[in-house]
Amino acid sequence: MYDWITLHVGALAVTGTLFGIMAGFAFLFTPLVFRYTDREDAANLMRKVFPVYYRVLASVSVVPAIFLIPAHAYSVEVVTMLAVAVLFIVAARFIVPALEKARAAGDEPRRARLHRVSVILHLAQMIAVLVIFIRLAA
Repeated sequence: MYDWITLHVGALAVTGTLFGIMAGFAFLFTPLVFRYTDREDAANLMRKVFPVYYRVLASVSVVPAIFLIPAHAYSVEVVTMLAVAVLFIVAARFIVPALEKARAAGDEPRRARLHRVSVILHLAQMIAVLVIFIRLAA
């Protein structure tokens, strides 16, 4: 059976990977798609990518929590990573469909507000994951 150190290092590695994926998506992939692709094509691509992105990262966010539960069942790290996972699910199930509905209805003010909420939520999740990564590395 694995010891607690191995599980801790695994949680650290997955948390670092999660942060890297989130930062790469937000600061590299998305801007490049919009820079080098026609705006409408880029928007269509992102509408297809986001639901998958959120669901995959929700799953990945649970892994560090599972690794840490045996030694730290109710720790800040476990609770935070589970909260990050829940927020990814909320984004996938509620924010993305609401954004699509607002876009389809031509409700630009609502779409802009929902987009702002999704960006702020993603940034908050990135900060939370980075803080947990630093705590696990310490």
